[in-house]
Amino acid sequence: METTAVILAVSSPPGHAGRGIIRVSGDGAFALAEACVAEAVPRARRIAPVRLGLDGLDLPSQMMTFPGPASFTGEDVVELQLPGQPHLLDRIIDALIALGKEKAVESRRSEPGEFTYRAWLNGRLSLTEAEGVSAVIAARSDAELKAASMLRSGKLGAVAEKIADQLAGVLALVEAGIDFTDEEDVVAIEAGDLAGQLEEMLALLKEVLDRAIGMDVLQALPVVMLCGPPNAGKSTLFNALLSNRRAVVTEVPGTTRDVIIEPLQVDVEGSEILLVDAAGLESSISNPIDLQMQSNALGMLADADLLLHCLPVDDDAGWMDDHRVVKVRTKHDLDASRRDGDIQVSTETSQGINELRELISDRTREGLVPLSSDAVALQPRHEASLNEVVDRIEEALSLVQSRQGVPELVASQLREALDAIGLVGGIIAPEDVLGRIFSSFCIGK
Repeated sequence: METTAVILAVSSPPGHAGRGIIRVSGDGAFALAEACVAEAVPRARRIAPVRLGLDGLDLPSQMMTFPGPASFTGEDVVELQLPGQPHLLDRIIDALIALGKEKAVESRRSEPGEFTYRAWLNGRLSLTEAEGVSAVIAARSDAELKAASMLRSGKLGAVAEKIADQLAGVLALVEAGIDFTDEEDVVAIEAGDLAGQLEEMLALLKEVLDRAIGMDVLQALPVVMLCGPPNAGKSTLFNALLSNRRAVVTEVPGTTRDVIIEPLQVDVEGSEILLVDAAGLESSISNPIDLQMQSNALGMLADADLLLHCLPVDDDAGWMDDHRVVKVRTKHDLDASRRDGDIQVSTETSQGINELRELISDRTREGLVPLSSDAVALQPRHEASLNEVVDRIEEALSLVQSRQGVPELVASQLREALDAIGLVGGIIAPEDVLGRIFSSFCIGK
């Protein structure tokens, strides 16, 4: 990415809102700001009301200024809070870019992830913290959000930096020993000391990997689907399990038409599943919309890990024959004498709701991912790099302990380990790795 121009983007979520944010970053950000307001903009951290005069408009705005290097990007940053009308925000950005041309301030719209890229480039974020920002944006559940926050906290980056520093120090001593090989009285590092340091690094790395949680694992939460005939109380039970009126509920059969998916916490450790509500299953339908609705429901049913087959107490239809099925007898308050099925529930009295959550937890236990406070969230590339570091250090340690290792071979393994750990925290980061990371961001981040 070219990094000399001032970059601009809408940084608030897409769509209409009461307030929208335009973010401007770069050496000419303050010059652009001063050119569109009728007052001086001090190089100080502040928020102040201003009148924005641009493109024939006179708009009330809040202007926030963050002089570099103590800003998110490490550059001068200006943020404008305006009415959150998408067309208006785009018009203001175009007007600011045009104004930049008049004032000889090079400016353009930002690329995806460019604000965070500049923060990394200017030392305001480590590479793992930057990836945490991206993961927060992409999180679909509390588990993913918590894991992303772990990544954004910089814990992994701190471990990578510590290992890289120790590896660099050990490598320097090994290479010094090679350089002074003709000097009999010069020993840069004793074999026992070298082995001890390598073992210490291995212990730390293996501890991190043992506690690690893969982001890809969190993105594959167990899927639990409520299924059964129309008007069986599925959507009402869906809302009750979530403790939230997420799905529309009426007495009219067939109210639920789309597939609705929401994360549901099922135990005190914060483990989550994805709970699915969909249209009731019917055999005698011909309407094209109903057929599509059934197709969507059946597609989800085929992929689900657990099926909550819901039948009300007045329905004598048979249960689904599937090893994934939990038989749920709904509307039990209407006939408390009916005790068949795996569990009886009533959303009117809350009977069986907590027990059903526990049953879901038990049946999906193998796929649940509890997040402990000392866990470290890893992207696939982190895990691959850390395993590579472990392999290279183990090989170097084996060479040292055998006392037959040629110093040059030990040094070669340590250099490869240093390269691999550098990829984790961005200490050494090839352009293709950086491109893949930052291209996954939104515009304005």
